[in-house]
Amino acid sequence: MPGDEYLVAPGGIRIAADRFYHRDHYWILPDSPQPGHCRIGLSAYACRPGIEVYFVEHLPSPGSQVRAGELLAVIETEKGVVSIHSPFDCQVLAVNRAVLEDPNCIGFDAYGVWILELRMPTAPQLLSPAEYLQYLRSLPPPQCFPAGKK
Repeated sequence: MPGDEYLVAPGGIRIAADRFYHRDHYWILPDSPQPGHCRIGLSAYACRPGIEVYFVEHLPSPGSQVRAGELLAVIETEKGVVSIHSPFDCQVLAVNRAVLEDPNCIGFDAYGVWILELRMPTAPQLLSPAEYLQYLRSLPPPQCFPAGKK
């Protein structure tokens, strides 16, 4: 499992300390797998262990240019649907084919399974792990997805 350091939110939800977060409950791991790139995936708040993931779709093709706010992915689970929108202008570099072939792998390892690899701007406006923890503390206990995402 990547990174061994975690913050723990209410309900025992782990927050990996080696990445940044968006309020829509996805993470960005910068400089992965190389400088200037990042990988994006769902946080443990968005997809609790053992939740069945039915599909991942609407992934842009590698080479696609995506503007901030545009749709990057839609993930459907037994608890609801979550959409990931790009937090910044970027270029899609790779799609994790393992996620398309077996979407359930997201539910088994939220921080080890990435969905897309992007070319990342130098200073994205995202939450640090501590800021994300504070944000989670302000929310009601999780069901799988926050209210409004079902």
